[in-house]
Amino acid sequence: MNAEAISVTGTETKTACGKCSCIIMYTSEFCVFCDAAEEILIEALTNFGVPRSAIRQVDIETEESCGCKTDDVTMLPTIKVCDKHITGLPEEQSMHDAVMQAVMKDCFCE
Repeated sequence: MNAEAISVTGTETKTACGKCSCIIMYTSEFCVFCDAAEEILIEALTNFGVPRSAIRQVDIETEESCGCKTDDVTMLPTIKVCDKHITGLPEEQSMHDAVMQAVMKDCFCE
C-alpha cells in the first residue's frame, strides 16, 4: 500500500491515478442502505488490514467540490474501490473481491 497522494491545492489531494481517493463512498442523509453498506465495506477493509481512514465519504447533495465527480452515480449507496463501482447494498463477497483486487494492485493511499 504505497500509492501516494499528490497535493492538488492546499487542502485537496489526489491519488497517483488522479482520483480524490482510492475508496469513495457516495451517500446522502436520506440513503437507507448507506450505513449497512459502510459496515460491509469496513469489514472487507479490516480483513485486508486497510484502515477505515482510506474511505472518502461524499454526500452527493453537498460535497462535489472535493473533486469526486458524481456524474456517474445513479443510485445510493455507490462505492468506488479503485476502478470497481458497486451500487446498492453490496454483497459481502463482491466487496471483499473489490478490496482484494485493489490491495493486489497496491491502490490504496492514506
